[in-house]
Amino acid sequence: MKNEECEIRNVYKKAIDCHPEPVEGRLYFIKPWFRHIRQPQCRLAHHDIYFNFAFILIYPLPKVITQFVKNWVFPNAKNIIQFKTSRYLLLAFGILTFFSFITLNANTLTVCETCNYKTIQTAITAANTNDTIEVKKGIYKESPILITKSINLKGIENPTLDGDNKEHVVDIGSDNVIIDGFRIINSGVSDIREFAGIHAENVKGCELKNNTLENNTYGFYFAKVTDCIVENNSSIGNAKDEISGGNGIHLWSSNHFKIIKNQMSKHRDGIYFEFSTELLIEENESFNSIRYGMHFMFASNNKFFKNHFYDNSTGVAVMFSKNIEVKYNLFERSRFGSSYGLLVKDITDSEFTNNTFQDNTIGIASDNSTRNKFISNQILRNGWAFNMMGNCELNEIRENNFIGNVFDLSTNTRDNLNIYEKNFWDAYKGFDLDRNGIGDKPYLPVRFFSYWVNIYPFLMVLFQSPVIEFLEIAERAFPIMTPVDLKDPYPNMKKFPL
Repeated sequence: MKNEECEIRNVYKKAIDCHPEPVEGRLYFIKPWFRHIRQPQCRLAHHDIYFNFAFILIYPLPKVITQFVKNWVFPNAKNIIQFKTSRYLLLAFGILTFFSFITLNANTLTVCETCNYKTIQTAITAANTNDTIEVKKGIYKESPILITKSINLKGIENPTLDGDNKEHVVDIGSDNVIIDGFRIINSGVSDIREFAGIHAENVKGCELKNNTLENNTYGFYFAKVTDCIVENNSSIGNAKDEISGGNGIHLWSSNHFKIIKNQMSKHRDGIYFEFSTELLIEENESFNSIRYGMHFMFASNNKFFKNHFYDNSTGVAVMFSKNIEVKYNLFERSRFGSSYGLLVKDITDSEFTNNTFQDNTIGIASDNSTRNKFISNQILRNGWAFNMMGNCELNEIRENNFIGNVFDLSTNTRDNLNIYEKNFWDAYKGFDLDRNGIGDKPYLPVRFFSYWVNIYPFLMVLFQSPVIEFLEIAERAFPIMTPVDLKDPYPNMKKFPL
């Protein structure tokens, strides 16, 4: 076993020496050859050889083909646009053919108990860039598995990678790595380091899909990673409290991600973003998280669509960010003392449209947030539908359905700096004598009792008591405590078909 480990380390060291830094641009075509001449021990990868030959063949090809088209195919044509179009099409065809050629020349290495490669790490060491390593069904305890090349690691019949509670189970240290079809379990637990089922740092272009993660502190952990896809994975964490628990998908300073159709549960936060931008989060499920189903911190210019957050302490918290686009999500059953379907704190210039908030203690809570739009949402059967703090201003709340909530709106000030228009309020008791679909008198959504309960929660024991009902009637006739400027001047008489 020691000799095998020694061999792995030597080969790994040679690989690092031969590839000290990534090569970019046109130098890529010639640099591997110079490296091979200077360091004969550095074997040329297949793709290096093919890449150079293909480049030599393809480089003059567009000009030759253009002359052929010009002289033989369209000898009488005068429209230069036609020639240019033909040239670009042929150039595109050449590029596609070239990349197909490279792909076809990748090798496949197989790992199993009776194969030439009995461990995944030895197969990685022997592989060339763009090779595929197929891992057959079984249990592999090799923590951590270090991936230092651009390879496709593919599981056959869902093999298990067991970290044995030591550190990362898989550690990605190269660009363009694909991991597909594994069960990844038992990462380490530490008070100092963030151990994960799959860890990646300072890389780009990864694809992680169809994996099942269990009992890892962090499911996926990305630091300074760009242009990756995380799709169709599931992760069941082992978080017992906010301090020792990790997140299901964790992005720190990572950009241009697509996170699609994943399931996260029993983590501290199901999905967490910090200093990360240009993200698309779509059709994920996050549930049973200790803190938040999804959490943004200083993460601007992102979109999340069609996700489902349920049975979390709070569905989603968006904090200290701007330009967030939130559409067609479902936030439900966040039911604890201070739980929210959606919490927005220090958020500006964002849009929340066509979402459903139902059966939460507080459907939406907004704190110190400005110029946001809440339009065409379903806000159903919550304790408080909307909690708008007095430090929020210039927000627009339009054309939403407020149905079956105990309180429609609460606030902690008598001033109003936001716009409420054309919402449907099922508690509205006004008339529509001119039959234009708009109530004839404004609706004041802040009730006397909700104002006081927001300040003194223990008063909830008096809810629906005769005394409170009497005070509510008196307050509506002679408003003293409730903010009279906070009103919907054009309440809709019918709910919107959202």
